[in-house]
Amino acid sequence: MKKSIFNSSISIDDRHTLLYNSFSGRFITVKDRVFDIDSLTTDELRIKHPILCNQMLEAGMLVADNMNELEELEKRIMDGDDNSEEFILHVNPTLDCNFNCWYCYENHVSGSRMSDTVISSIEKLILTILRKPEIKSFQLCFFGGEPLMHFKESAMRLIDYTSNLCKGLNKNLSIQFTSNGSLISKSIIEYLSQFDCSFQITLDGHREEHDKTRNFKNGKESYDMIVGNILRLCNAGIDVIARVNYTANNVNGVIDILNDFDIVDEDAHTRLRFDFQRIWQDRTDRDDETESSMKSIRESFRNAGFTVLANYIPHDVGQSCYGDKVNHALINYNGDVFGCTARDFSQRNRIGVLDQDGVIRYDEHKLSRRNNAKLHKKVCRKCRIAPICGGGCKQVAFESMDNDRCTMGYNEIDINGIITDIFEYSYGLITG
Repeated sequence: MKKSIFNSSISIDDRHTLLYNSFSGRFITVKDRVFDIDSLTTDELRIKHPILCNQMLEAGMLVADNMNELEELEKRIMDGDDNSEEFILHVNPTLDCNFNCWYCYENHVSGSRMSDTVISSIEKLILTILRKPEIKSFQLCFFGGEPLMHFKESAMRLIDYTSNLCKGLNKNLSIQFTSNGSLISKSIIEYLSQFDCSFQITLDGHREEHDKTRNFKNGKESYDMIVGNILRLCNAGIDVIARVNYTANNVNGVIDILNDFDIVDEDAHTRLRFDFQRIWQDRTDRDDETESSMKSIRESFRNAGFTVLANYIPHDVGQSCYGDKVNHALINYNGDVFGCTARDFSQRNRIGVLDQDGVIRYDEHKLSRRNNAKLHKKVCRKCRIAPICGGGCKQVAFESMDNDRCTMGYNEIDINGIITDIFEYSYGLITG
């Protein structure tokens, strides 16, 4: 028997120690002592602390001598990325947008739109995918730019085509839009309500701060319009994630967003979830005053009966991003193919091209490096929270393959903070 390489021991105060194993996700709280797990051999644990030793064995903190934990982690990563019965296809109908938000990572292309040739190529790709007998479900996701621009000519055409195919081939279809929410009309809602459809729509804080950041190119304010559209979607039976972007400057007003959704009826209540995300350019510390304020705000939204996504708590590698999945691709309006929605859609980031026959011609060298980037670094293979992080998602890990520094920039204090966040959230000590 040996101690797991994924153990952590964190002193909570002068009388308690928190033990955690990131592979099993299990905690043990040792009471009435500051307990240093690293100072004891497994034999000493068995003799001096037999009850604790059994608890550690059950929690995966002690493992068999012949167990290769890195091989088990690699298998978990592969299993998490394997979505062989479904396919997730993202489509950028345009990289144009009717907003101009300061933090957007994309280089918008004014006037860009998907040609008939590219749409036809996507249809051929979809047909090839859906004809595979192992594929049981298909997710058609629209990104951008603002994907509701040129709605009838691009998104609606692809939805109609895919829906008819799925019905004929007995496949499940779900549709998702990542939108700024400003172009949603009554006719679009009526059309989409016949499908299994969902939206992610962003608010940039409460009304005053939002309208400073997210307004139309002509200067018109957008907060009340977007909130109204979110409510109309939910009332029509369409699920919405309201992503609330916050910064140190707007965090204090975020709580006021609650007042604008107090008219949501019980049925619509179940269709609206909130996802609070800090603008990456604004983040300086995991535990600064802004993050402390957000924990309280998350709790207030949960107390009001809303589902709040816990995205500030890292998922483990078994819950990987769609961009990590084997069966995933993103087709840009011009036919370029990408593996990730969180990067600028420039040629340097593309991993392939969709040809007119509906076949993705991948850059095999780039694709191979990207697919093998997780857990690539020595520092990752020695990290005690590798089962949570995995060395970052494929895109992040790929971009930092050529150095052996922590992909996520974590230090020991950060790692302990992540573990205590997970503990507090898991056991209801906070409700974020």
